[in-house]
Parts: sequence; structure tokens; C-alpha cells
Amino acid sequence: MLSWLGITKEKETGRQFFGNIHKKTITFVLLSSVAILFGVKSLLTYLLPKAALADPLVAVLPGTVGILVALVYVLVIERLLQDKAERGK
Repeated sequence: MLSWLGITKEKETGRQFFGNIHKKTITFVLLSSVAILFGVKSLLTYLLPKAALADPLVAVLPGTVGILVALVYVLVIERLLQDKAERGK
């Protein structure tokens, strides 16, 4: 239908995120990432002085860094689990 725009329906060649992983493992990874998020946020909030947290830009740093660390954790663990599942086949 939209082939005149160059849009064609292709078969999916990529792999699905958390594709071959058990649901219990996915739940554990996501819950542990939330724990890591709050741990990093609490640690940075504890380490930064109270006067620095009064600045709005500095006040969002602990949460932002916590989200980035949790995201990297999920991506790395997902990749390791996918590689392990593919080797097991």
C-alpha cells in the first residue's frame, strides 16, 4: 500500500528483548534494577551536601544517575542472558 514511499513489509530479523528468558528471571532482573536505582540514588543523595541539593539542577542528578546505572545494568544482564540462552541451544 505504501510501497510508492519505499515502505515495505519486511520479515523481522532482529532478536526480541528478553526473548528466550524465563519470566521469573526477567522479574528478578527488573526488580534488582529498581533496587540498584534506589541504592545509587540514596548513595548520591547521602554523599552530596544538603546545600548543593538546594540547586534544582544538582537535585536531579542522583535520580538521573540512578536511572542510567539501572538502564545499563538491565541492558548488560539481558545481553548476557541472551548469549547464555543461545549457547545452550
